[in-house]
This record gives sequence, structure tokens and C-alpha cells, in this order.
Amino acid sequence: MSDTAFARHFIGRLHAAVNAHDVNALVELCCDDVVWQDPAAPHTLRGRDDVRWFHQHVMFAALPDVQIELIDGPFISSDGSGLAVRLRIEGTMSGALDPPGFAPTRGRLRFETAEFSRLRGGLLAEHVVVLDMLNLARQIGAMPAADSVAGRVGVWLQHAAALCSRLRGL
Repeated sequence: MSDTAFARHFIGRLHAAVNAHDVNALVELCCDDVVWQDPAAPHTLRGRDDVRWFHQHVMFAALPDVQIELIDGPFISSDGSGLAVRLRIEGTMSGALDPPGFAPTRGRLRFETAEFSRLRGGLLAEHVVVLDMLNLARQIGAMPAADSVAGRVGVWLQHAAALCSRLRGL
């Protein structure tokens, strides 16, 4: 897969499938034994059925209007088997994010990811999504803003917990 044109075409097809909410087209781009790691998933996804389930019941359920935009890349690994991209993901949280059970906010979410993929035979063999979960948690109200009263109370509680932990270690 060391070809930049192939990498761009593949990434374009992958993102087009997500943007069209076409889980079948997405799964067709994966090896049967794909390993997909996404912090929004309840566990590491293994195989096409897991990838299908996650996108149908988690991603597209929570963000039914989700859209992906390529910011940078694809960058091809030195051995030609992997690629990396930087993306912007936007959508309205109209459904619950379950697991873990976050309620819909009906608010617009916007976040960036770095995604790393290994291909085998022209298909995804491994896919790793990295994102700023703290930023996302703040957007959905799961974490308070750092400069808020709740944020300051959380910092105070962390200091108290750290002190207790240090005292237990004495």
C-alpha cells in the first residue's frame, strides 16, 4: 500500500462510508479479523461484526448526523503498510452515548482525532483512534470547564484524594 494515491482513495472511501452512514460500505473496507480501537467503544472491536455493531448502535445512534473531514494526511508509514490521518468530526448528540450511558445533549459536538491504520490486502487490519477525551467530556457536560466553580471543586477533591493516597503510603 506504499502508494499515496491508493492511500488517499482508501481514506476517501472510508470517510465517505461514515459520512453516508453506510455501515455495510464501512465494514467492506475491513479485514474479517480487523482490530479497531476507539475510546468511544466499550472494548476493542474485533472483527467485522463488532465494527458493524459499534457504528450502528453507538456512533450513528449518538451522532446520527456525524460527518468526518480530513484535516491532514494521509501519511504513509516507512514500511508502506500503515497510514495516519488527522480528522475533524462533527455531529449533533441526538442519541445516548451508551456505553457508558451519557444522555443526549442535543448539542453540536466538534472534535479532532488522530487515526492510525494498518492495511492488509488493501483492507483495514488494524485501526486506532486517538482523541482528546477531556475536551469531548466537557462538550457533553461529563466534565466541568476548568475555570468553573465545579472545575475548582473537582481540583480541590483531587488534591484531597492525592493527600490521602500519600498518607496511606507512609
